[in-house]
Amino acid sequence: MNTIKSVLFAVLASLAFTSASSAAGIGGVYLEVGSSAIGSELDGKIVETATTPNETTTGQIGKTAVTSSYGLGFMTDRSRKFGLDVGYMWLPGSATIKSKTTDSTASNVTFEISDSTEYYIAPMLNITEDASIYVKYGETDSDIKVTGDVTKITSMTGDNVAVGTIMSWGSNLYIRTEAGMTDYNALKVTGLGTSVATTTTVTATPTIHYGKIAIGYKF
Repeated sequence: MNTIKSVLFAVLASLAFTSASSAAGIGGVYLEVGSSAIGSELDGKIVETATTPNETTTGQIGKTAVTSSYGLGFMTDRSRKFGLDVGYMWLPGSATIKSKTTDSTASNVTFEISDSTEYYIAPMLNITEDASIYVKYGETDSDIKVTGDVTKITSMTGDNVAVGTIMSWGSNLYIRTEAGMTDYNALKVTGLGTSVATTTTVTATPTIHYGKIAIGYKF
């Protein structure tokens, strides 16, 4: 939460020192392409009851990556102080995070998150006809591939919150900057009995933090 507050203050400061352009105010249906720097984080817990009753291993691991995104949406114009942005975003690519047990490398479990889609709504505060700030809430669905001697999961969902800015660039283009996070629902898999005992469970809670810049075209 402190990170989001810091970003919001930075956004407000950048708008304060940005002169309004001569471009027409944006609004309507848009297409968007962007790039994000992400950090994937996994809070995990492994409970092994096969060898030692209730033996529990906890930890946190992560990975950083750069991804692309493609969006389609609709935003209201700047004729009023407050507006709305709604849309759909597709994020191809993947991030892999691994949870290690205390037995051997054959007992490791890998979660690969890929090809996410997001539906979002973002109330906007229109500073000028060419500049807005917003707070966004969305729901993200992602494919997931589980590697290891455990039960398999194929998808997961999470909640996305973010803050950002939209600035006009010419008559039909705009630039979006955004910072946020996606908090996924907890995942739970159980050993299949070959290298991971059936009494062993692996629980993971993935979280994605990101910073994004995108260019959009308004029709």
